[in-house]
Amino acid sequence: SPYFKGLFASVMRDANADCLSIADTEPDVFEQLLLWVYMGEVAEAALQAKGMLEHLIMAANRYECDGLKLLCEANLCEGLSVENVATRLVLAEQSAADQLKEACLELIKPNVAAVMGTEGWSHVASNAALLNEVLAFVAGAPAAGKGKGKKRTADEAGLSAVDTEVEEMR
Repeated sequence: SPYFKGLFASVMRDANADCLSIADTEPDVFEQLLLWVYMGEVAEAALQAKGMLEHLIMAANRYECDGLKLLCEANLCEGLSVENVATRLVLAEQSAADQLKEACLELIKPNVAAVMGTEGWSHVASNAALLNEVLAFVAGAPAAGKGKGKKRTADEAGLSAVDTEVEEMR
């Protein structure tokens, strides 16, 4: 992981330290993360444990384990339902999980009324930017910020005729 490589190569770290304290990740989650780093796999039972995928994707994002993050995304996408999609959308936003986010939006679109009735919807509604993105997606409009700054050709901007008129005036 680029994160750990940078951490262990850092001159700021005490070279004589016997241990490294990881306070922001639960031990069982970090164990699976280490298993991924060293073996390229995680325990199947861990993937099935309640809440493990959610914690593991956050840890994979935090510690820059992209392959593990993709594995978690795929598993979270498989288990999407109307009941959990709002919560997973927020998780996707927090962990920068684009595939999961896209899958969530695709499920929300035809089920928006039902999803808005779930407990998780309040988390979406409390995030104005995410809520706007959901509404834009459901409405079929481009999300805020998308398409801004796109350069158009003179023809697309309707300037070809203007250029011709300017040339004729010279």
